[in-house]
Amino acid sequence: MKTLLAWLFGTVTARITGAQPEDFLNLCARENLVLWRMVQRDLFTLEVQVTARQYARLCQLAQGAQCGVELEKRQGLPYFFLRFRRRYALLAGVALCLVLFAIGSRTVLTIDVTGNETVTREEIISQLRLCGVSVGTYGPGIPIREVENRMMMAMDALSYFSLNLHGTRAEVIVREGDPAPEIRAETVPTDVVSSATGVITHIEPWVGDAQFQEGEAVCEGDVLISGRMEMDTVTPTEHDLGTMLVHAEGKVLAQTWHTLTAQISLKAQVKTYTGEEICHYSLSLMGKRVKFYQNSGIPYENYDTISEQRAWTPIQGKQLPVVWEKETHRAYETREITLDPAQAEEMLRQALMEALEEQMEEGKVLQADYEVTRQGDLLQVKLVAQCTEQIGRMVEMDTQEKAVGPRHPEKGTTGADEKTKEAERAEE
Repeated sequence: MKTLLAWLFGTVTARITGAQPEDFLNLCARENLVLWRMVQRDLFTLEVQVTARQYARLCQLAQGAQCGVELEKRQGLPYFFLRFRRRYALLAGVALCLVLFAIGSRTVLTIDVTGNETVTREEIISQLRLCGVSVGTYGPGIPIREVENRMMMAMDALSYFSLNLHGTRAEVIVREGDPAPEIRAETVPTDVVSSATGVITHIEPWVGDAQFQEGEAVCEGDVLISGRMEMDTVTPTEHDLGTMLVHAEGKVLAQTWHTLTAQISLKAQVKTYTGEEICHYSLSLMGKRVKFYQNSGIPYENYDTISEQRAWTPIQGKQLPVVWEKETHRAYETREITLDPAQAEEMLRQALMEALEEQMEEGKVLQADYEVTRQGDLLQVKLVAQCTEQIGRMVEMDTQEKAVGPRHPEKGTTGADEKTKEAERAEE
């Protein structure tokens, strides 16, 4: 510790010469002058070390004891900087480095996002940039609470957002809200309509009246489960209870047939690289790109661009906004080749099956037959598939009425009177 303090404050080593060096030591003790080190060279010479601030006092005491003072060595931080007192450019550079260090140590260099699952990190950082926070933003100037409120208003998928600054690192903690449950408009009258032509294998009306039975054939657009229900009476003598419109629902499985066709040319163009290439280099510093090339034109007619980026990561997992970019432009020529018919056919088969499975929301393929034809360089594959699938789709009725309960006749009227009143209200 004593050595460190001596280096920080600076020390001076001096040679004291006189007939009575003891008088000098007595004066130092009387004036409380601390000598860091003292060595007696001979009977008339002492070598002492004091701090730089006490050197002037040392000279006064030496003169009072009628001793001579000879400066031997000066060392420490103050004398180190004293060497550069006339090197103005160096001093300006040191001052600039200190200023940049003071500002850079409080500038956002990295942004860490935690807690997100479905919302991507890029979406959060992009929205955060619109709120005024990005790499290169001065940390103390960020209104944290305002940014948090704006982020919550801009991103409906988030239920919690927190922004914390730790020096040059901005920590973003988010929580995603649970998706809102699907609201079923059960007050809107609907029918369950067939989405394909087939033979019904199972029909299960949850709400509404089934219009078909198992084993019957239906066409696309047929109403399978009607949302217009006739209210049944308990006894034949009761009045007509009318019709009730409901939000029809149910499950309808049917055996269906699908036909899909795909074709491909057996002549294809492929790339062949010529070996010629051009490389462009650039440096991205806090989002600002500095190019190290002048002409950005590419002299090739056909070329591919391969981009490579290398970020500066002095600490494992901590990436600073300093990215070295390399773009390589490789020239190529195209040539025509003939595809293998067997491989092309297998590719079309897989594509047709994937398209069929995507077309069916709920179902499975029972049997699939393929028909392959070739006309010159054109290969065509036709898929005929037998499937079982859910064909019921809810469709809103073309009516302005709402789904209501059974209508009861007014007291003292008959069913015929009630129907007459309904007709009169309809005419009005």
